[in-house]
Amino acid sequence: MARQSSPEQSKRWGFRRPRRLKTIALLPTLITLGNGVCGVVAIFYIGQYMADPAAERIAQRAAWLILAAMVFDALDGFVARLTRTTSSFGAQLDSLCDLITFGVAPAFLTYAMSRNLVAEPWARPVQAVCVLYAMCALIRLARFTVETTPDESSHREFAGLPSPAAAGVMASAVLPAVTLGKFAPGLAEAIRHALPGLALATGILMVSRVKYAHVVNRVLKGRRPFVTLIEIALVIALFFLFREFAFFIAFFGYAITGPLFWLKKRIFRKPAASVAPGSEERHGNVG
Repeated sequence: MARQSSPEQSKRWGFRRPRRLKTIALLPTLITLGNGVCGVVAIFYIGQYMADPAAERIAQRAAWLILAAMVFDALDGFVARLTRTTSSFGAQLDSLCDLITFGVAPAFLTYAMSRNLVAEPWARPVQAVCVLYAMCALIRLARFTVETTPDESSHREFAGLPSPAAAGVMASAVLPAVTLGKFAPGLAEAIRHALPGLALATGILMVSRVKYAHVVNRVLKGRRPFVTLIEIALVIALFFLFREFAFFIAFFGYAITGPLFWLKKRIFRKPAASVAPGSEERHGNVG
């Protein structure tokens, strides 16, 4: 039987007893777990779809669950900051749930939707792209957890495409791919063929340093004109009517804003003002 070291020995040898977690913020934790539940159930649905590829509606349910998890992901941090119950436990739990819902589930969904469309030589590259997407999400979440502080200033913009937005691109692309299967099978098949390319592009954007705005904080924070409420109501109505296409347009549009603004800054960057020779002496700036 192994002997346990005394507190004096642990202190002398440089060991530190692990701090035991005694209390948690219940409401933010339950909201975060709702995110994780959506991701796990989505993976269950994807497994059912792989067993029966004809049941495409099951894959669509998985996509909807990934999108629904974003509501929980947006609420947990807001509620924690509002109630002043932010903690390291909450941040770690949020990252783990995000990895399941916005990393593993979209990668698995992409593989399930495209595995029957590629020939055998291309099957392994598609698998590699899906694994790469999940690993990029993992790196993105680990970097975000390390670099982000609980204060509001750290939530105004993102360095790299947020993992929920990347998952939104992948999940929302599945919705029209399934809906258009009966009406426009050629377009639906083209979307499915594009899924691995989308996964590769969004994975690279996640680990990049391209700046992205925090849409929720930009729109909802502070006072806005009354017409803004009407505009938001119209957008919600359009999303409800054309949800299979509106979600993909919105997420894809957000994903390309980062590279577009990055290119705009590089192309229209103002050249540094050149200093004429001898101007230092004329202005008296002699060392």
